[in-house]
Amino acid sequence: MPIYSPDPITFHGITGHRHWIHQPFTFTGVPDIDERLSGFPAAIFLPQNRPPQETPLVIGLQGMCAPYGLNAFIVPTLTQMGIAVALFDTPLAGERSLVRTFSAIVQNEIQPLCDRNIPFDSKLILQIFNCTARDISLVRDFCRNRYNLTDNRLALFGVSMGVLQTAFAFTANGIGERLLGTIGHANLQSFAKSWGTPILPYLAASPLGKLAEVLLEKIQPDLKSIIPVLRLSKSLQDSDKYAHACNPMTYIDRVNPSHRVRFLIGEGDGLVNIRDAKACAKRFPDGECYVVPGMGHGTHKFGPLFVDHVRYFLATQLGDWRTY
Repeated sequence: MPIYSPDPITFHGITGHRHWIHQPFTFTGVPDIDERLSGFPAAIFLPQNRPPQETPLVIGLQGMCAPYGLNAFIVPTLTQMGIAVALFDTPLAGERSLVRTFSAIVQNEIQPLCDRNIPFDSKLILQIFNCTARDISLVRDFCRNRYNLTDNRLALFGVSMGVLQTAFAFTANGIGERLLGTIGHANLQSFAKSWGTPILPYLAASPLGKLAEVLLEKIQPDLKSIIPVLRLSKSLQDSDKYAHACNPMTYIDRVNPSHRVRFLIGEGDGLVNIRDAKACAKRFPDGECYVVPGMGHGTHKFGPLFVDHVRYFLATQLGDWRTY
């Protein structure tokens, strides 16, 4: 597995090491697409004045198609607590995307797939989840071998869809002692029900969806890729065999009872149903869900309020890992 020499990278005044990791993975069976999605940047930030072998690690993921730099704000909070941080781009995000717009807009990022009639479906999502879980393990092992971060304390942190991807690694593969999620939860099926209006995914999966694709191709081609996103939502809601396989809750019986799960949800979040998030948390042996008044989702009411609440959330949930 090629891992290239690091370049310096600075987030919020903290300098870390940016590596490029390339480990081939089959996503679609189309060689050039799979090659583009296989390589990814990983940024490692180490705290000062703590022996590396006694340093806990947090691996953080952003939402679907969102570049890892959007998680930069957690770096000073955690490193000042004596906790190392590793961030990396997931498939279709940031430098690992097919278009590299860094827009975090799913329909833009999947346009090259649509242009070549490559399905954006639950089968591909399962491959993305499997690859991301593998990459979390790769980054964890790399941090151990390269930076001597051999402490067993590992927390997985996710934002939005990143919660589902970290949760999949946590439940299916048993990676991490703690799962900390913001503006998201671990139940893929119920999470998908809040995407779009209740009717749109069903229309997209019907013959009307095919007609809409044809019309959009002629009238406004840049909007054509919205239809596959909505069709995917329908598959995930119905929990077809691939959706069932990539739903973290399918593997909840594998979770160690001592491993902590915490979700932070905004009361004004239009994409995450509070009741579903609370129900999801209750299914874990040690799970809780906290609801923040006035906080929304992503770019909606995204700003100091969100950042401050997430920093406080991490500080409290990892307070016992702090160095003094």
